[in-house]
Amino acid sequence: MTTGLDPILAAVRHAPGIDWGANSHVCLALSGGLDSVVLLHALVRLRTEAPFQLSAIHVHHGLSPNADAWAAFCRALCEALAVPCEVVRLELPETSGKGLERVAREARYEAFATAPGDTLCLAHHQNDRAETLLLNLFRGAGATGLGGVPDVRKLGQKHLIRPFIDIPRLALEAWASVHQLRWIEDESNQNLAFRRNYVRHRILPAVTAMYPGAVGILARTSAQMMEQAGLLDRLAESDARGCRDQDGLLSVTLLQQLPEPAVRNILRHSFAKAGVQIPAARRLYALSAQLLTAQSDTEALVRMGSIGVHVWRDRIWLDPAMDQRCPGEYALQSGSVAWPDGQLEIVGAYAAERVLHVAPLGHGQRFHPTGRCRDRVSELLRAQGVPPWVRPRLPGLWLDKTLLWLPGLGWASDVHQFINSVFDEPSWQETPALRL
Repeated sequence: MTTGLDPILAAVRHAPGIDWGANSHVCLALSGGLDSVVLLHALVRLRTEAPFQLSAIHVHHGLSPNADAWAAFCRALCEALAVPCEVVRLELPETSGKGLERVAREARYEAFATAPGDTLCLAHHQNDRAETLLLNLFRGAGATGLGGVPDVRKLGQKHLIRPFIDIPRLALEAWASVHQLRWIEDESNQNLAFRRNYVRHRILPAVTAMYPGAVGILARTSAQMMEQAGLLDRLAESDARGCRDQDGLLSVTLLQQLPEPAVRNILRHSFAKAGVQIPAARRLYALSAQLLTAQSDTEALVRMGSIGVHVWRDRIWLDPAMDQRCPGEYALQSGSVAWPDGQLEIVGAYAAERVLHVAPLGHGQRFHPTGRCRDRVSELLRAQGVPPWVRPRLPGLWLDKTLLWLPGLGWASDVHQFINSVFDEPSWQETPALRL
């Protein structure tokens, strides 16, 4: 394959991670804007010189009154170039405080993960990398955040490639002009209420007026920070190996032997591997402070977005069900019901003079399980190793205000005073605990 002296084609041709062989399927994320249209035409030109398969995916967010027209434009453009194009229509969930930009981005990447092919090409360029560096700098990000937009990463089972990440937008505009390309303009890109647009239209122009090479310098700085982040990950892996117990889990006692910055680095890396997003640096600092002062009987909580991070029994526990609501009280009947910490299944029938019901355990209950001493439910479950934040969320089987059964402890010793016949014991399939 030859690309001549064309820098755009050369950038695509030499992009790391792309296989141009006959069995390769490259899918392009096509918005219809300048950047992705240039990348589409570049890929089509290279397709004449190599036997790879090419397709496109357009994500219809439904946020703009022009969204249908954009989808139609992408379909028509791909049809003219003999490129299969899939249009995916999204129904965006509630923002839940995340912000519309983030929710749309997350939904878009979920769609990309299901796209056909082994390689997904995105048209982010050097300006995007510079903008991302500034945005993350303003929110106080560390090396990983300042590294910003990687040129290659995994997305599910495919490689996500950004061939233009070192190409300035001006070069893409010039290439599009020379080749007389047409593209669409998203009106939301001019809305300065979006932070990226404010950086793009107000901050970067002011900076480049004084420092003409600022975009390239910022992009290079971002790439250097990505290298530093990789080295920090290696250090975190090395330090963590000396802080794991016989079960391969992080030990709070062993972590306490390290300097606090090293502890934070291990936590940051562990959260990233577990898919937990740290909403603000102060949460990470709060957690490391809790860890370093924890005693053997400590039970501490730091919230990381919708996930609770607990320090308990020398380990770090993740609670993704923290914000989930328990089912309301309901009459006992056969069937399966999902609870925040597992699945409760009722099989068979229970004969009683009054209606039995299922409800969360809550706090302050006492219980006398068969074959054991009567005690507070919290103490009985603590002895079973049930975490304190899980205990009040567990389902109990009740007759009026009398607790007759609960997971892990079974029936009350006097259950037959209330139930004439018991067939199958309720089945509780607990969700496995998540620990770092």
